[in-house]
Amino acid sequence: MRRVIMHLDMDSYFASVEQQHDPSLRGKPIGVTGRPTEKSIIVAASREAKKYGLIAGMPVWEARRLCPSLVLVPGRAERYLSTTKEFLVILERYTPMIEVFSVDEVFMDVTQEAPRRGGPIPMAREIKADFRDELGEYITATIGIASGKAFAKLIGYRHKPDGIGFLDDEEIPELLVETSVGELCGIGHRIEPRLARAGIRTLAELGKASEAYLKGEFGAYGRFLKAVGEGRDPNPVIPYTEPAAAKSVGHSRTLRPDLREIESALRVLLNLCDLVARRLRRLGYVGRTVHAWFRADTSEYRGKQVTLASPTDDRDSIYQACLAAFRKIPMKPKEVTQIGVSVRNLTDKAGLPGPLLQEDQRRERLNQAVDRIRDRFGEHAIRTGESLLYDPIPQHVSGFTLSTEEWEF
Repeated sequence: MRRVIMHLDMDSYFASVEQQHDPSLRGKPIGVTGRPTEKSIIVAASREAKKYGLIAGMPVWEARRLCPSLVLVPGRAERYLSTTKEFLVILERYTPMIEVFSVDEVFMDVTQEAPRRGGPIPMAREIKADFRDELGEYITATIGIASGKAFAKLIGYRHKPDGIGFLDDEEIPELLVETSVGELCGIGHRIEPRLARAGIRTLAELGKASEAYLKGEFGAYGRFLKAVGEGRDPNPVIPYTEPAAAKSVGHSRTLRPDLREIESALRVLLNLCDLVARRLRRLGYVGRTVHAWFRADTSEYRGKQVTLASPTDDRDSIYQACLAAFRKIPMKPKEVTQIGVSVRNLTDKAGLPGPLLQEDQRRERLNQAVDRIRDRFGEHAIRTGESLLYDPIPQHVSGFTLSTEEWEF
């Protein structure tokens, strides 16, 4: 039986929730941000604001220049999270096979359910009607329908906002020819140029590429790229009620102007390593591969990774690996606008022997003591000395956060 996968993506989500909550904002160009200051960024723009060219991540000063009538609204993470929980309750009436992809989008496997509701398109219309009746007319969603997750997301994006996109398997060959690789979810500013240098610019060309080349360039992800280029996406929908094993743990920050010099940025990075190490220990993992990256301006990304001799969940070990990764990058900017770290190649710590060296044993006992204090008194009960040298940065530059830990239901 042909799979039927839906990708549901909320339209201008944070802004739409604010407009539904406050009728005085309806019909106006609004930008959701954490702090209504020139140093902040636009986290979400309403449909009216998008007509002026506003996009997520744009600095407030630039947004005001494009749209002088812009209304800035402080973000309320708890409000968006609550609305997400509400629309998940609605979707559960249709199928239990719901994978939460982010706070405002999900995948659904409705292979069994769609025929009983007259087909996938009538089913999608029912879902949208339920959203309108129960969430409000300003909170809408675009639904893409295909036999695979990647194609459902792709066809849905082409029907935004508030539309329904349906892709039949017979249409996939033509879609592959006309679609650039950059339109595929997962191919961003790092992968697209590397494919372009190999002469791969469309999904059809991706399908014709050697699997050995793709695996050599992108590892296991190369198999997925090859499959999608051939019109296949076998990845299953994993219900959010079934916990999935973590593949990586990471944190990043967009830096305020006063923290963009390298010395200050590295202080922020050390604190990020502390956050990553803390979360690794909470999840019970250690990792061997450390990936560190920075952005020198709004578009220029630079990153490298280092594989350690033994897996770790220690802040200092992760930070030293980040510095080693940065030494591999020829570019030495004076300032950076974003910085981040992730730890991959994870292993369950419970299955590994304890540290042998006394120094490592002391370090592990120290980390355990810090964790116990933070568990009892909060994350800020103990902070790194370097983090006291600058004012705290919110987990998102907007001033509010929807971290993975908060929206994993």
